[in-house]
Amino acid sequence: MKHWKLIAAALTLSPGLCLADPPAPAPVPASAPPPAPAPPPSPWSGDASAGYIRTTGNTDSTSLNFKGDLDWKSAPWENQFNALGAFGSSKGESTAESYQVNDKLSYDLSPQAYVFGNFQYADDRFAGVVSRYSESVGYGRHVIKTDMQTLDIDAGAGASQSRDAGDSNYDDQLIGVFNVAYLLKFAPTAQYKQTLHIEAGKQNTFINPVAELKLTIVGNFFATLGYDWRHNTSVPAGTVHTDTITTVNFGYSFGKKPA
Repeated sequence: MKHWKLIAAALTLSPGLCLADPPAPAPVPASAPPPAPAPPPSPWSGDASAGYIRTTGNTDSTSLNFKGDLDWKSAPWENQFNALGAFGSSKGESTAESYQVNDKLSYDLSPQAYVFGNFQYADDRFAGVVSRYSESVGYGRHVIKTDMQTLDIDAGAGASQSRDAGDSNYDDQLIGVFNVAYLLKFAPTAQYKQTLHIEAGKQNTFINPVAELKLTIVGNFFATLGYDWRHNTSVPAGTVHTDTITTVNFGYSFGKKPA
């Protein structure tokens, strides 16, 4: 009995040997909140560029051109606006002056098909057809749509109003339209764009292919080499059927076109 009393006293005086509740688990640190989702890309994108050449001495001439593109896209809608102008003078006399604006609104019916409405205005003081308006609607297909290249083809119908050099009246006609737009991104900083616009009517057919090579210089700054070919099948006597504009421009782009 004496031994049991000693053991009981030892247990009482030794708290480390007493039966006690297990220690509480260490608190789990709170997990970090998930990162905020990235904001959606802006529906706006575009670029603007200009080129200038001035010569003096035996040749006294000046040439200036500008070009701007503005795109808005919020699926399934997209609006593409572009404008360009070219001016030239020699010995103080104007030798070239042309403007062109185009606005195309499209609606995707599916990932491959779309409908569109298009308006175009062109003015060229030194061409056979000095002023031209056209309005058209139609249907198109996204034939190729990848990160490297895109190809859109569409066709439609509408009307045009044009005025020849030396004439004050506009001639109206119904037209069929055909458009091709091809873009190839063959390097991270280089791309090639080829477009074709045709307006065919009873009185005149207008054909306008445009080729452009675009090279990124640094950041959003770029350089372009462009060739614009404009042909009218019907022009006044004494004027040529074809006008061309070759440009070397430097510009700035903003935004990223949504897929």
